[in-house]
Amino acid sequence: MPLPDPSLVPFWLSPTMYGESVTFIAREDGTAEASLLFPPDAVLAVTSSSADVVFIEGADYAVDRAAGRIARTEGSRMPVTSREALAAADGALTHERTVAVTYTHSADTLAWRPPDSGGALPRLAQRFRRGEPLTICLTGDSISEGYDASGFHGLAPHQPGFGRLVADALEQQHGAPVRLHNLAKAGSTAADALWDTARITAAKPDLVIVAFGMNDACYADAGEFVTNVSTLMQRVGEEAGDAEFLIVSPMLPTPECAWLVATRFDEYRAALADLTGHGTVLADVTGLWTKAVARKEPHDLSGNGLNHPNDFGHRLYAQLILAAIAG
Repeated sequence: MPLPDPSLVPFWLSPTMYGESVTFIAREDGTAEASLLFPPDAVLAVTSSSADVVFIEGADYAVDRAAGRIARTEGSRMPVTSREALAAADGALTHERTVAVTYTHSADTLAWRPPDSGGALPRLAQRFRRGEPLTICLTGDSISEGYDASGFHGLAPHQPGFGRLVADALEQQHGAPVRLHNLAKAGSTAADALWDTARITAAKPDLVIVAFGMNDACYADAGEFVTNVSTLMQRVGEEAGDAEFLIVSPMLPTPECAWLVATRFDEYRAALADLTGHGTVLADVTGLWTKAVARKEPHDLSGNGLNHPNDFGHRLYAQLILAAIAG
């Protein structure tokens, strides 16, 4: 059954990219361009992040379709920033400087498809087949809590964070109630979650989404991090034996987020992959983010210029999670 919201269909399965975010950073000569993930065939809409301003091709921007780049024209109404402003922003919201681009493309997306996890969550699949209610418990950090989705801050277009996106999409797709217990808290690490297992098990979850790593990268090597995640899963599994698990590897911070050890993120991803198997799947956000920022500016995906995703970033989280659940 297709997802009712086309923007949550995994982008590697769709010929339309919805609301891909870009940030225009001025060069020394005053020009500013941004890259799209794929060369566009037709640009359907270019708007402000709040969707209340529609930009016009020719007047506000020009598109190099072969190169997959979009450029501000002289006198454009589209927002623009500078490297100096980004360095001095200190975590300020990026909402006002983000532009959303919707376009069709005919690119080969095979390399973007995550490995098939089919059959790894058999209890969840059975509940879907029977049309039974589902309880999800999300434990994680500020990203999981919803920072910096527009809805988290009460800004248009009021998109929630990835946890709510996933729960609402599953409920609409399968026609059965989905209850989300979001226990995520800003600043939390996987080690902190070890003290919160009672709240997780009290929810009697069918699925536990474990999404840490951004704060852990300040201090924990991959061995310590994955031990904390594994111990958390073991403790919850002992108390909630029917629960299955979906682990999320984290997004990448921007280069301005200098207090984190950047090399740890890929190490975390590899270590978390070793925990997968019967009853446990991985949504590899780290791998997808790595591919995306090889093509795009890291600030294109950031909600605070440092370590939180914007609306498009939260949708990427949700798309990977939904794909992992669907197998």
